[in-house]
Amino acid sequence: MAYLHSQSQGEAARQQAREESPFGPGFPETVASSTEKLEVWASSFKDGGGDYCEFRAFDAQGRSLGTRRINGY
Repeated sequence: MAYLHSQSQGEAARQQAREESPFGPGFPETVASSTEKLEVWASSFKDGGGDYCEFRAFDAQGRSLGTRRINGY
């Protein structure tokens, strides 16, 4: 089960959305420039299966712009 690890808003969210793996999701500029909130969800060590971080981008109205899952931590 994933849990909310962190979130950022505004310019910090847009900047992180542009970062390439392993530091960010590497969203295309069309997504990154519209991102108002970025959530980072992560698996837990006690979960079965592989570990991952999942980046979820949202616009100012709260609509999902995209999700990218990166294997590992």
